[in-house]
Amino acid sequence: MTFLKKLLEFSGIHPERLRTRWVSSAEAVEFVHEVSAFVEEIKKLGPNPLKGKQPKDKVKVEVQAEIGVN
Repeated sequence: MTFLKKLLEFSGIHPERLRTRWVSSAEAVEFVHEVSAFVEEIKKLGPNPLKGKQPKDKVKVEVQAEIGVN
């Protein structure tokens, strides 16, 4: 999870756009609460800053180097 958040940040996306939570299938109320809270947080962050943009070749190469892909 830490790596994914760093990768998002490196890519120009706020790392708080990624979240994981364990909720049992028997916890419907907790599930609704978690999803609602996450939706509110995403709304506060605003639109995805990369929406509609194509990755630049330089960024692609930098990301590949960061994660060890040639």
